[in-house]
Amino acid sequence: MKRNVRIGLVIFSATIIIMLAAGNVLANSDREDNCTSSCHNDPTGMSISTISTIDVGPGETFQIDVVATGLAQDVFVLRIPADVDDNDQFTIEVPLNADDPGLVDDNDALDLDLDDNEIHAIYNLTAPAFADTYTLTVFAAQHYGVGISSSITVNVIQAGPGPSIGAPSTTPEVPRANEEFTVAVNVTSSDTITYVRLQYSLDNGTNWINVTMTESAGQYTGTIPQQPNDQEVLWRIVAADTSGTERTSEEKSYIVGQIPVEPVEVPQFHYGWLLGAPALFFAYLGTALEYYDEERFTRVHGMMLSVAYILTTINVLSLLMEPASTWSVMNPALLFDVSNMLLFMHAWHVWLGIVSMIFGTLALLTHLGGWKTCNLGLPAVVLWTILGIMGIYLGEVFVP
Repeated sequence: MKRNVRIGLVIFSATIIIMLAAGNVLANSDREDNCTSSCHNDPTGMSISTISTIDVGPGETFQIDVVATGLAQDVFVLRIPADVDDNDQFTIEVPLNADDPGLVDDNDALDLDLDDNEIHAIYNLTAPAFADTYTLTVFAAQHYGVGISSSITVNVIQAGPGPSIGAPSTTPEVPRANEEFTVAVNVTSSDTITYVRLQYSLDNGTNWINVTMTESAGQYTGTIPQQPNDQEVLWRIVAADTSGTERTSEEKSYIVGQIPVEPVEVPQFHYGWLLGAPALFFAYLGTALEYYDEERFTRVHGMMLSVAYILTTINVLSLLMEPASTWSVMNPALLFDVSNMLLFMHAWHVWLGIVSMIFGTLALLTHLGGWKTCNLGLPAVVLWTILGIMGIYLGEVFVP
């Protein structure tokens, strides 16, 4: 029995010794536990000496000299953890520990001070690419979360004026549900352009989606994919160059399927029925006479149609004196938008007028050429009649 007790005590003691040894090994290998937020208790006897502020250029490599002293314990480390403050914005060039970049163990090859519990390291770091103020944090730590930290303010100062973003052009002006939206813009810089991005947001600017713009002869092009009808889309252009400066253009927006139209002003110079009615009278009379007796009235028909064509041409040319907003109804999308009947009718009136003038011109040319079998005057007269009826409606709604 006593022999079994002795064996048990030996096994128990051996287990305790093994556990203590394993704990010591883990403390040495798991250095992530040595430098966490619990290291901020600033125990007496530990210190970190380094600069407090440094000014550097975007992407510049710079040095910081760090000296740390520790307590009389076995493990003492100096490190720059990536998950604290802005540390992840910096690239550590030297010392570059294979297992943990920025880690220096007491008395290892990276420690310039061979005394125990004293570490001297010179860090070479590369600053972020963009101008801003960053906080770089250095930790010194030992067992049981005992440690301190020191913060360095790194001012990354703009090195150049940055890129210049021109006035963008878009195709189409406003897309429909089955259309993409393409943006083209000129971007210039005295430095090398790093990137140009088209950003768009579908939630009023809460989240932005990046589209890389492709360059051709100094012009950058990007495309926003198709979106459903009535979706509001915010978009902007972001550009950066090697000076470390990022520029953002003014935000613009569109609503898919909603075509903006300038207000249509009251026509002031269009003669309408004043010339349209006589033109129709001569056109119908000449056509009727020709159908009655083609041999006798062919010449009369041609003369009357010519007068009708001249009057209609004067009527059309008078439109050139109208304000620019009157021509906004030439947007083809309005031909299918019945939500605004005035714009719908006005758009059809303009486009049918263009088609009727084409037919009328061809009819005149064929008549002068003697091609009597090519009767294009009739469709021109029919269209002029439709335009006249539409003109009555438009004349009423356009009364000031």
